[in-house]
Amino acid sequence: MTSINNSNHCVAHICLSKGWGGLEMYPARVSKYLPEQGWEAVAICFKGGKVAQSFLDIGNDVFEVSSQANALFKIRTLVNWLKERNVSVLHCHKSSDLRLAAILKKMTGCRVIFTEHMGVTRPKKDFLHRWIYSHVDQVLSISDVTLARNIKALPVDPSKIKRLWLGTEFKKPDRTVNDIKQELGLTDQQHIIGLPGRLCPGKGHFVLLDAFKLLQDDSAFKDAKLLIVGGLSAQDGADEDFVRGLENKIDDAKLTDKVVFSGFRYDMPNLLAIMDVVCIPSKNEAFGLTAIEAMAAGKKIVAASSGALPEIIANTGLLVSPDSAESFALAIQKIQQENYQDISNLAKKRAKKIFSIHAHVQVLSDIYINTPS
Repeated sequence: MTSINNSNHCVAHICLSKGWGGLEMYPARVSKYLPEQGWEAVAICFKGGKVAQSFLDIGNDVFEVSSQANALFKIRTLVNWLKERNVSVLHCHKSSDLRLAAILKKMTGCRVIFTEHMGVTRPKKDFLHRWIYSHVDQVLSISDVTLARNIKALPVDPSKIKRLWLGTEFKKPDRTVNDIKQELGLTDQQHIIGLPGRLCPGKGHFVLLDAFKLLQDDSAFKDAKLLIVGGLSAQDGADEDFVRGLENKIDDAKLTDKVVFSGFRYDMPNLLAIMDVVCIPSKNEAFGLTAIEAMAAGKKIVAASSGALPEIIANTGLLVSPDSAESFALAIQKIQQENYQDISNLAKKRAKKIFSIHAHVQVLSDIYINTPS
């Protein structure tokens, strides 16, 4: 907790999560750009967590709590903190935080916006959820896929649920390709097949590893490397049991010298710059932030033909079954052929037209202003 914000418009992001994935990165990411639309942002987060640090890193105020119960214990202090900063909107990112938001709305009159980042799969229409969601003024779904799920499962009038695709920054690499490859022990001649994303079940690592093994029979890929980008510890968002299982599978497949783990990185433009093909084999992706990052970087993309990825990538990449290693291997070979040279330019154009972080924040600002309480 630091300075008092005197802006006319202020939103408080509530994100009580100990994880570190796309959901947790989102609040600070959009908050960097909200001042362009006349909004300041503050945050309510777990003390010492990565979400809190992400806000402190951009110079924004944070109200830190040790638990959800601690937030309720400090509720009067929190209410005063929000009023001092002229907060008029509470923006939640986890359904478990909506109870706190409902109480704060009662005490401050703030509107409540909830970005549903996952897509609800089971109905939430019991008495408790009806009470909680009765305090939500707008639900934002991050894809058409999650929009359909949320309309079906949430106790909210469909008119209060809309789709808002996420946005990405267009950052160029700040190092040469050769320098980045050298850091990772890669040579300039090697094909790099990239798999960015959280290391956990459902992201398709095992399918892509099987596909990569099949590619070893193709002379064009005999020197290729599989670059897996993502944190390897729980602190960096990984499922550590999953990581160990993946490492064991790599050993069993005798691919240890062919697979490179980068660990968690803040310099994704640099990592994307060295990838010849970006693979996104997630079976049930709610949106696909890695997809629009790869599109913005103008990369060739092979992705799963399920979840939200088809609506995000459209015709700017190759879409294949998330269950088929053979399909992924064939698509990786296919997209490297000469008649697919323009597909990466199509991806970049689509990203610039639809998935700019500036356009996203502009729409988000309009929602903050125009959503009735």
